[in-house]
Amino acid sequence: MTAIKRILPTAVLFGLIAYFGYHALNGDQGVLNWVVVKTDIAGAEAELAAARAEREGLEITAARLRSDSLDLDYLEERSRALLNVAHPRDFVVKTEPRGRR
Repeated sequence: MTAIKRILPTAVLFGLIAYFGYHALNGDQGVLNWVVVKTDIAGAEAELAAARAEREGLEITAARLRSDSLDLDYLEERSRALLNVAHPRDFVVKTEPRGRR
């Protein structure tokens, strides 16, 4: 009985250290989960930067097409590109797609 009384506090202490050590590594707020969260944050920030760049481009395009500051050259360029037409005085040069020779 005295041997159990001597070993019991050590065993309980070892159990607590093992329990808290496991959860410090693998728990919801553990080190391994922290690495995953950091990776997710980096990916989300990259996606946000791409979305902001796309938004800025769309804002510039929208500003060029507003009626109070309409850029007629840009409007003509966009309409030709969307309709796939050319002006009679334009020169059209046909090229082969890359990769074909």
